[in-house]
Amino acid sequence: MFFLGTSQQTYAQPPSNDVKLANHYYNKGEFDKAEVYYAKLYKKYKSKEFFEKYFDCLMYQKKFEDSEKLINKQIKRDQFDIDYKFKLAEVYEKTDRQNKAEDIYQDLIANLAPIQSRIQTLGKAFVGKGKYDLGLQTYLKGKKLVKGGYQFNIELAEIYSIKSMPREMINEYLDLIDYSYSYTRTVQTYLSRSIDFEDDLEKVEILKEELLIRIQKDPSNDYYSEMLIWLYLQKKEFAGAVIQAKALDKRANKKGKKVYEIGNICMTNKSYSNARKAYKYIIDLGKQSPYYSMAVQKNLEVSFLEVTEKGSFSKSELVDVSVDFENALKELGKSNSTLKIIEQLVIIYAFYINEPKKAETLLQESFKLQMSALQKAKFKVLLGDVYIVDDRIWDASLLYMQVAKQFSEDPIGHEAKFKNAKVFYYDGEFEYAKAQLDVLKASTTKLIANDAMQLSLLLMDNLGIDTTEAPVQMYAKADLLLMQNKYQAALTELDSISILYPFHSLTDEILFKKGEIYQKMQNWNKAIEFYDIVVKSYAFDILGDDAAFRIAQIYDYNLSNPEKASEYYKMILFDFKGSLYTAESRKRFREIKGV
Repeated sequence: MFFLGTSQQTYAQPPSNDVKLANHYYNKGEFDKAEVYYAKLYKKYKSKEFFEKYFDCLMYQKKFEDSEKLINKQIKRDQFDIDYKFKLAEVYEKTDRQNKAEDIYQDLIANLAPIQSRIQTLGKAFVGKGKYDLGLQTYLKGKKLVKGGYQFNIELAEIYSIKSMPREMINEYLDLIDYSYSYTRTVQTYLSRSIDFEDDLEKVEILKEELLIRIQKDPSNDYYSEMLIWLYLQKKEFAGAVIQAKALDKRANKKGKKVYEIGNICMTNKSYSNARKAYKYIIDLGKQSPYYSMAVQKNLEVSFLEVTEKGSFSKSELVDVSVDFENALKELGKSNSTLKIIEQLVIIYAFYINEPKKAETLLQESFKLQMSALQKAKFKVLLGDVYIVDDRIWDASLLYMQVAKQFSEDPIGHEAKFKNAKVFYYDGEFEYAKAQLDVLKASTTKLIANDAMQLSLLLMDNLGIDTTEAPVQMYAKADLLLMQNKYQAALTELDSISILYPFHSLTDEILFKKGEIYQKMQNWNKAIEFYDIVVKSYAFDILGDDAAFRIAQIYDYNLSNPEKASEYYKMILFDFKGSLYTAESRKRFREIKGV
């Protein structure tokens, strides 16, 4: 009878007890006892596993003569397995016969076949045993044997790195890009691991030199220019990156593509002057550049950020910026491609120069443009915010409800629902507001969930304590006045609560809100004063980490005192574990401290 998939031959299996006992003694370090079992198993089954354990037992016991006999027998059985030759060399080294070990190593290198995998196997074996010179010798010979293919650049670069030969290391990595441009990202990753771009000044200078040499040799080769741009970005030398990107763009006629990308990186890193240079280059190319419109928009955004992220700024400065936005809209026209300009201009009108009517008109005109349903929803929420500023809270509520219904499972829908809950809060409808907020606490949007939880807790903690809801109503009114940029009126309302209801449980919220108002008024020291009281006296409350983070940001970006900012970032990391601001605080703390 014929059975598919079965073998007619049966192989004997080693007795399980012998294997268990051998492994047991071996793992306990009782090599004399383990040797007896492994010798027996190896003699009968000749497997590599039993051989290696048997060999190890002999070596651990310093039975070098027996080890040598055993390994020589094994080499006769399988003369192509380099592991056995390495073991014989190990015996020679242990018995002070270094020359004989060296003969084995040199013989292995001399008899290398022009097969990439075998060269890599031998090279890795040498490196694994810390024999870096022999590994280097192997790969250099491999280069001669294997022509036209991969030249072991990564392996050689790693050995050169270990041997502190930075120029050779760098050239191997750059040669890998010559072999295939697709390795560029790989090379950048390896170089980032091998070079500290802030401290390894010698390596950075060598990399720069080698790149410039290669660019001069072959100016038409774009990828070395791109590597030089990458180097400047690693060093945060944004001016150099922009200059190189412009030179590459002119040479390769890329119509501003790379320069636009570098401009965006500069803007992300708050290097606004260099971002502006990048965008201006593209704008000067004219409308024939496919990046012209985007560069105009980004350049306007830089103008806005340059003003608003200063220590302080005036309304007249923002009016000047708004004029630049208006002129750009006149030039480019209102269309789907200029929606970002429209959105930013609306924000300036409504929240910076107190012209909500202008903001409303611009948004109403925008709804006639072609845009996606999601973009339209975002503009509806923005119009709702404008209505809040203009004291039309129920018109705002209508828009928020429309978006919340249409995008019930989308972040924009959650945002709209939260803002609608705040409308009811502003109007004193606290039970309804709280019911909506409690639903939003489970939002997948972390920021919305956190804001909803804070407002819900404020209502829960401060309602029902007195016979009247008046203090919370006054606080909600102050909150609305702040949203409407009526700062003095908001402060007066908060002061009234403290006078009429001293020692009310809203005290920490009032202090925090005053900090917010003074921050909006750019009175940085006064803002810090109120936030600091919250941090020191109400750290146990939900607003503690918010106050600490606000202080850190003010010191960092408005008062240009990163060292002081780092104290508060550190406080968030250690005193407010689990804070929403942990990731950002850790990142900024490390940047300031250089760790």
